[in-house]
Amino acid sequence: MAEQYKKGQSGFLKNLVNKLPYQSLDFNKVLGDLNPKYNTFEETGMRRVEALAKNSIFYNNDFNNTGTGQIAVNGNYNSLVYANVEENKGGRMRDYRIMAAFSEISDALDEICDECINKDESGNIINLKFKNVEIDEEKQQVIKEEFEKYIQYFDLEKKGFEYFRQILIEGELYFEHIIHKGYTNDGILGAVILPSDLIDPIYDNIQNMIIKGYILRKPIFDPNKPEKIEKFDFIPMDENQVSYINSGIWNQDKTFRLPFIENARRAYRQLSLVEDAIVIYRLVRAPERLVFNVDVGNMAPPKAEAYLRKLIQEYWSKKTFDTNQSGQVQKFNPQSMLDSFWFAKRAGSEGTSVSQLQGGANLGELADLMYFVNKLYKALKVPTNRLNPESGFDGMCESILREELKFAKFIIRLQQQFASGLKNGFITHLKLKELFDSYDLTPQNIHLEFNVPTNFYELRESQKLELKAQNFNALASNEFVAATYAQKRYLGWNDIDVKANREFLRKDAELQWELQQIGSGGPNWRDQLQPAGGEDTGGDLPGAGDVSAETPPDFGGGPADVGGEPAAEPALEPEPAPEV
Repeated sequence: MAEQYKKGQSGFLKNLVNKLPYQSLDFNKVLGDLNPKYNTFEETGMRRVEALAKNSIFYNNDFNNTGTGQIAVNGNYNSLVYANVEENKGGRMRDYRIMAAFSEISDALDEICDECINKDESGNIINLKFKNVEIDEEKQQVIKEEFEKYIQYFDLEKKGFEYFRQILIEGELYFEHIIHKGYTNDGILGAVILPSDLIDPIYDNIQNMIIKGYILRKPIFDPNKPEKIEKFDFIPMDENQVSYINSGIWNQDKTFRLPFIENARRAYRQLSLVEDAIVIYRLVRAPERLVFNVDVGNMAPPKAEAYLRKLIQEYWSKKTFDTNQSGQVQKFNPQSMLDSFWFAKRAGSEGTSVSQLQGGANLGELADLMYFVNKLYKALKVPTNRLNPESGFDGMCESILREELKFAKFIIRLQQQFASGLKNGFITHLKLKELFDSYDLTPQNIHLEFNVPTNFYELRESQKLELKAQNFNALASNEFVAATYAQKRYLGWNDIDVKANREFLRKDAELQWELQQIGSGGPNWRDQLQPAGGEDTGGDLPGAGDVSAETPPDFGGGPADVGGEPAAEPALEPEPAPEV
């Protein structure tokens, strides 16, 4: 089977077959037993990025087209996988997980992940949209039904929070596409998350531009010692067999992906050290100590020191019962040593005195600690005003609004990164169902969008409307500026909006007139407009004229009820200038 593949295509697996440095990897076993679905995924999915690279002036050269497996001829696995040049990927992941358990970082990650998952009025978290494609409603409905079926495999409502958290902590997220070997036309039947520390992408060239596939290290446990891993099976997987979602952040050499919390590593270390230092300082400086000023008179310095030592020994020890010595003994008391200072006082002094030395005076000052907490939140792009759970958004100043808007844009970038990985898997699903080509679709026609955080966008729109209203009120009150012009220029209304507004003003005036009639004549005021028997009373009712003219028309009709812009609405014509 491996020979047949060599004669066919010259892709990712061929490079591995020719140049892999391990002796234990049998590709007949790989294609036959370990990954029998490799060829199915290899024949589906998107190859547009690879095709563009082959026609690029920069990327299309012999050096860049050399597979990664050909670079590491005599290396081990870690030198083969170019995106993972550091050997201890598992250790790096453990460090990030320990960081994520730090209380401040955990709270910040929760703030981010909570904003990433939002439901719309239909209960959807992510939506499918078509762009620049001419496809009838029936076909669109078929694709939408397939998308709803596909997106349910990920259970974003229950597990979306966990997925986003893993991307932030580990930097990578892998989903294996599950299909039935005998019924590939049914498409993807499910998605299984893979451990990010056991799988690595294999890149086509040293620029890390094109992912050719993945290598999964499947652990094989010792049957005699189940807790011990006997070996690893290296399973190549085609790029379309896995939905790969990453943080979009490279390390300094652009050799592997970094998680988002790497930005906070320095602030995290500093904050933890400052917290430890504050705790140590408080423990040492907290007790109030005693100062003994002992009068030694005119004793010589050696005798004075001996006298002080004798007193210190008496106060540093306490009486206790010792069973070994069958009686009371003087035992060393270290607490007395830590809490007392002894000084000799010469002749002419006021005698022996004992005073207290106060503990640390600035133990309650945490300004330096809060500085590093704020620095940590800024490194994680979480607005610092969220540090205080009691703070609300009443009277929010522009600086806080700007910080929240920046945070919302950051959330949208995370959502787009996640949606791009789901989109690739959905296209693979459509190709397996033979819908992608039959409907003449391209990757640019399909767009996945998460529901963005709307709270602060709505607040921004409210502030915009407030500014527009202020400008309109200031100019509409000017006798030299027409109200209609101000509506169109400063409120952004079109002709339809202006006419609809006039119609609603007319309806409101009619309603107010009717309410006045009800207030003065009661609910049967219409009957009072026409005298009994139709006789002329010799005078006109208020608003003289025909009864039909006095009775307001039924509400409805007019440009205000169109519900949308008419097909051909004439523009407002300027009134003719008065003749001079």
